[in-house]
Amino acid sequence: MVTIKDVAERAGVNASTVSRALKDSQSISKKTKERVRQAMEELGYVPNVAAKMLASGLTYCVGVVLPPLVSPDRVSEPFFMEILTAIADEAKKHDFTISMAVSESMEDLERQVQLLYRQRRVDGFIVLYSESDDPVRRFLAENQIPFVIVGSPTDSGSETVYIDNDNQLMARTAVEYLHEKGHEKILFVTDDLGSEIFLERYLGYLKGVNKLQLSQFEAQLFDREQAETLHHLIEKIQSESISALIVIGDTLSIRVIQLLSFYGIKVPEDLSLLSFNNSVYSTMLHPYLTTFDINVEHLGRNSVSYLVKKINHEDFLVSSVTVPFHLQERESVTKLIRD
Repeated sequence: MVTIKDVAERAGVNASTVSRALKDSQSISKKTKERVRQAMEELGYVPNVAAKMLASGLTYCVGVVLPPLVSPDRVSEPFFMEILTAIADEAKKHDFTISMAVSESMEDLERQVQLLYRQRRVDGFIVLYSESDDPVRRFLAENQIPFVIVGSPTDSGSETVYIDNDNQLMARTAVEYLHEKGHEKILFVTDDLGSEIFLERYLGYLKGVNKLQLSQFEAQLFDREQAETLHHLIEKIQSESISALIVIGDTLSIRVIQLLSFYGIKVPEDLSLLSFNNSVYSTMLHPYLTTFDINVEHLGRNSVSYLVKKINHEDFLVSSVTVPFHLQERESVTKLIRD
């Protein structure tokens, strides 16, 4: 069996240096850490996890909290699989594993988070949503448990790090892009009027249309369980001569296109559509979606990186991290020819 002494001899350092390198100690240079890692790979050294946990008092496991799965569409949303993949891959680089808290209700979600921590099965949490008056966030903050949130800040508190895109800027950019294509009557469509991400993006939409002095419309709800919302959306499009839609996400965009097709409205020939997330759904069916790539991989990797810093009590001044986005132009937006 390969030991720390064997690794130290191969790397040309002493055993205590190897131990500190394994803990990613700031007292060890990056060059030395790389030499130790190379020696470990060459010798096939695998750290004794049990001994490592005993020595550090850590579980080397990160808890990932998904938002309440209140609808079938949320369960199948590609965003969560993509970000979980990025989180798991980045956690592996830090020698961490992940555990998930998933539920249909906020109450049960809070119980799962409490159980994971009280049974000492995780060292901290990544919360994949941002809501005001969230009992999960309140429990974590009150008990001084390390956590980060993938989402926008909901208050001025500094108990954690928020990692997100600039959703207001993204939506304003959407309005400006559509206006450059000749669209002046633009409608915002969502499947959730209460989420923080909707509020941020809709506020950006409002700022965008107001700046350009375009017609301003209330956000339209699309709920497959409430047929009246679907009829109301079609009526709004027709009565207001809407030429373009901004839809909260790719999954909902596919649903909207299906509904429009039922009424004989073609995208983009009759109505342009711009979406968010650049998920796998964006290129599954024609028209391929013009959509914002929100850089899900960076959202996930940053969330792990900053949580590990908090777990290790490393000092940093950042309270929010803004991940860049870019617009992926495809087929669902057409340029209007003005008279």
